[in-house]
Amino acid sequence: MHGIYNATIRRCECVTGWAGARCDEKMCPEGYDWLSPPSEHHVAHDERVECSGVGSCDRLLGVCSCKTGFTGSGCEMMTCPLGPTNSTGEVQKTCSGHGRCLTLAQMGGIWTGNDNLDFDGAVFKPRDYDLWDADQIRGCVCDPPYTGFNCSLKACPVGDDYTQPTDKYGMPNHNEVMRIECAASGGSFRFTFRGESSDEIPYNAPYGRVKRILESMTTISSISLTMSSATVCAHPLTTTTITLLDQVGEMPAAKVTPQKNMDTDGVGNDAIVRMNTKFVLNCPRMPSVRPDSHSGGGVHFKYDGETTRFVNYTATVVEIESALRNLTTFRHHSDYGHINVTAAGSATGICSSTTNVNTTIELRSQYGNLHELEVIDGMKWSNRYINFTVTSPKGTTRAKECSNRGMCNYKTGTCECFYHTTLQKDVLRRMVSSDGNKNAGTKGDCGYAKTASKKCPAGLTNIDDPLSLKPCFDNGFCDNSTHTCRCSDGYMGADCSMKKCPEGVSWFDSIQGNGHAHQTKRECSGQGTCEREGGACLCAPGFTGEACDKTECGIGIEKGCGDHGRCLPFWRLAEYKVINGENKMIAYGNADDGLNGPETWDRNMFWSCLCDGGNPEASPEGPAAMYISGMYVDKPMTLGYEGYACNKALCPHGDDPDTPGVNEIQRVDCTATSGTFTLRFRDLTSAAISYDATAATVKTELEKLGTINSVTITLVGAQACLATNGGFWVEFTGNPGDLPAIITNPVYNVTEHTKGTKEFLPCSNRGTCFTDNGPLQGLCKCDQNYMTSDGNGARGTLRDCGKYDEFGAAVGYFTT
Repeated sequence: MHGIYNATIRRCECVTGWAGARCDEKMCPEGYDWLSPPSEHHVAHDERVECSGVGSCDRLLGVCSCKTGFTGSGCEMMTCPLGPTNSTGEVQKTCSGHGRCLTLAQMGGIWTGNDNLDFDGAVFKPRDYDLWDADQIRGCVCDPPYTGFNCSLKACPVGDDYTQPTDKYGMPNHNEVMRIECAASGGSFRFTFRGESSDEIPYNAPYGRVKRILESMTTISSISLTMSSATVCAHPLTTTTITLLDQVGEMPAAKVTPQKNMDTDGVGNDAIVRMNTKFVLNCPRMPSVRPDSHSGGGVHFKYDGETTRFVNYTATVVEIESALRNLTTFRHHSDYGHINVTAAGSATGICSSTTNVNTTIELRSQYGNLHELEVIDGMKWSNRYINFTVTSPKGTTRAKECSNRGMCNYKTGTCECFYHTTLQKDVLRRMVSSDGNKNAGTKGDCGYAKTASKKCPAGLTNIDDPLSLKPCFDNGFCDNSTHTCRCSDGYMGADCSMKKCPEGVSWFDSIQGNGHAHQTKRECSGQGTCEREGGACLCAPGFTGEACDKTECGIGIEKGCGDHGRCLPFWRLAEYKVINGENKMIAYGNADDGLNGPETWDRNMFWSCLCDGGNPEASPEGPAAMYISGMYVDKPMTLGYEGYACNKALCPHGDDPDTPGVNEIQRVDCTATSGTFTLRFRDLTSAAISYDATAATVKTELEKLGTINSVTITLVGAQACLATNGGFWVEFTGNPGDLPAIITNPVYNVTEHTKGTKEFLPCSNRGTCFTDNGPLQGLCKCDQNYMTSDGNGARGTLRDCGKYDEFGAAVGYFTT
């Protein structure tokens, strides 16, 4: 039904998807191998295997049974985190029923502008991602206000921590400011913020209509708005300035999208709809004295983690533009596509001895409010340091959970505002909800001080001792100027009562501008929940480690590799990688996580089993003392194991006796008139062999190696080595396949005379391997008329079903 019998090779040739001697074994779906050690330096996950290497195949049904933490028909995907959907936690749903389960590729294909993955305001933008894990690693994208790796927690409102009223330049804090530029004589556009797009904004919409459309968005509730013209789009250009009134801190990027009906700018040019991110660099007036030999200077600009070349204080706007445009983020790898950079200012440079100088730097693109533009270094003029400042549209108010004046209840998503009194009922502080703008309101953010703070929050360090009341729970120090806590390392919260959890490379995160993932660190690596009282991660099933940064070895509740292997990280598995019977000591990644690229981020995260005896090329010994096919053998039986839990036994391998093939023959040149040499094959080295050894001696020493079954030695001359043109041929009669070269010491020339083309297959492709635990584990059940061989087509003791018994005289079906 599932194949055609080929009489020449005495075997069924199965159709795609079926296997076995009778084509009655159904193959399982394949996926990129999760756990197989790297095949070459710094390269892994490049081979597709059944059940993706983390499942067992039911040959009757062709269905994979996946390891905990993995799912899909071929176990090719990580399981998306589950979470409770009711108060008791009895009902579990994907992403707790409050989010979407997406792959990394799907994450790269969307832009939400939302920070609902707790990526500290990270901006998501369409970004191609096609590495091996693009469709395999999955995670939750939570619906606001839910948060956490499985969307089981509710985020609390954030508010301005007004105890820090100035930015890093000493300038007053402000909320986010966004600018839209538009020139059109018809059509409309949409404004997108935090993943929500507005209704269409007509080109001729006046102030009131624009404000009403924007404030009707769920992600924007209160704004101030100014327009440079009567309508939102006009010739030559209308600039619309939007200030967010009730959202504090630095916001994610916004976006404008012209609709298909957008018309020209009114004078025949293409319509313009874009955002303008405007920065102003200020250099205060310098003293009139000239700089001495130790003075002078200028600035460096920093944008998106990259720093410009040095910009001298005399630089023109053209030089400033050139320095910025030379950054790779503007030339090649911007998160926002093409960005036009322009500068305007004084013709004499960025500083002057007669007046303050403002230099305007504008970044125009479809996206607005991009990365912060910073100025670093400075300038010494005479004996004075010149302090530059940058006015930015990015919000500089301090966005803190519960305004840093309360504690978040993550079950309800509500702030429990500080309200402290003395025993005499004197109110030390009373925080209530604000309107997001320092007034009392209904935002629920603890941002309004009904009674100003007089002391820092405190707590009992010993719940049974009322005298153990300590400021900041004794896990930080009290800043008496603001009556706020500054937590020690490892602690968090407005009162320092909560412990932080360990961080690790994130399993699931947004695709960065360079097309890479796994470049952020998160608590519990994004695969667990932090237990704040003890600072310990509660990992999702299938993950382990202090930061949930490791995959578990083993099956279900049986963790580890049993009695037949060791659980090791990927980079250690690479060091033990065996290819064609030889340990290749493959390197994978760098011990410094910061130096690992997109291909080796998982160096220390994927853990799997290194199984005992998992090298069939180096395990040729026969079974324990018994009769096999009428021949008594007493070689010890050593089982090898495989599988992600080392629970599957390896069976003997051999050549299919009914398919054509030849033995490998290698020529060893040996020029010597004294001394000894050694031969190394598949990581095992022979004893010293005399230069004048006979063919029988060379054969004996090679066959003593545990990696060689049998060989035939043919000398070039009368002995192994000669003064000139000495040597010998080695025919591998018991090791099928294309074999690695013999290595000699001292070094002699070794060449492949005949490439081996015989197969090396479990049970020689003429039997069924008993892999599971039991009395027959590790043994082959040979097909009828097949029996154990010597590895070269004759009867022998290798238990490999490699000999065809044309007279049907094989002793039973098992090679025992």
